[in-house]
Amino acid sequence: MSMHVIRIVRELSDSGPSSPGTNAQIFCEDTSQINLATWEPNTDICESEDEVFIRIELAGVARDDISAKLKNGKLLISGVRRENRPQKQIYFHQLEIHYGQFLKIISIPESIEHNDIEAHFQEGILEITISKKSHVIEIPIAVEINSSE
Repeated sequence: MSMHVIRIVRELSDSGPSSPGTNAQIFCEDTSQINLATWEPNTDICESEDEVFIRIELAGVARDDISAKLKNGKLLISGVRRENRPQKQIYFHQLEIHYGQFLKIISIPESIEHNDIEAHFQEGILEITISKKSHVIEIPIAVEINSSE
């Protein structure tokens, strides 16, 4: 069974922890995206000493129909589960499987928001792992030497 890697997009405006006193907001490219979602997938969130694990149940959802974005402390998982009903007339006795657009928003603590993050999709389960180990980022400072002195 092959494992598909999902790319999590960090938006450019995601420039670090928010300043105190700013209001948290739900992130969507378009606020209509929240209104279009017809269901929310089941989700497990747990952690170890080193990582946070997020498992999202997406049975029947194609890899290409899933989007994952991280911005302003919100992990936004969205997509669509397409319906594949027979073309002939059918009679429903029970309907429990949700179809259409879905949306799951998970708050990510500021302390780990910028750490390493990976996502894998296999057998209908999206697994996202966020490292709890912060990395020191070194920023080189260029020094210009004036040759005329």
